[in-house]
Amino acid sequence: MIGYETVFITHPDLEEDVLKTSLKKFKDLIKKAKGKVVHEHLWGRRKMAYSIANQKYGVYHIWYLEGSGTMLDELQTQFRYSDEVIRFQTVRVEDLEEESNFFSEMLKTQQEEEAARKVPKVADSEPDKDKDKDKDKDKDKDKDKDKDKDKDKDKDKDADSDKKKVRNR
Repeated sequence: MIGYETVFITHPDLEEDVLKTSLKKFKDLIKKAKGKVVHEHLWGRRKMAYSIANQKYGVYHIWYLEGSGTMLDELQTQFRYSDEVIRFQTVRVEDLEEESNFFSEMLKTQQEEEAARKVPKVADSEPDKDKDKDKDKDKDKDKDKDKDKDKDKDKDKDADSDKKKVRNR
């Protein structure tokens, strides 16, 4: 049997039960043609590079299949007739396990990066509080400086008035 990697994009607004029945229909078709789904990955809802059928987002599915060419032809025909599938592509794969493991690792890495991006947002809010405290401290320092300047001005005025008094005598 030949190994294939099939990537297909389903409509993003599908209800979960409709999506499940469509996927089950595709899997049943593969079983009828004496093929099998070796690995199945749900990549999730992602933004597409360009809009297809007036959709900017789609739900990406990756299946690693074993089967004959006739099985693949029948599956692609069903993808074309299905309203749920927006786009699909199938490539021949030499080692299904290796390709699937590679994709799994890539998916894990992406999820970890997304989680890491979310964590700093929470951590960033705490330093903002510290920045606000620092700003308040700076404002207090500025007020103190202004008071000192006012005191210096008052001293200068007093000194000037003393000088005037001395001159007037």
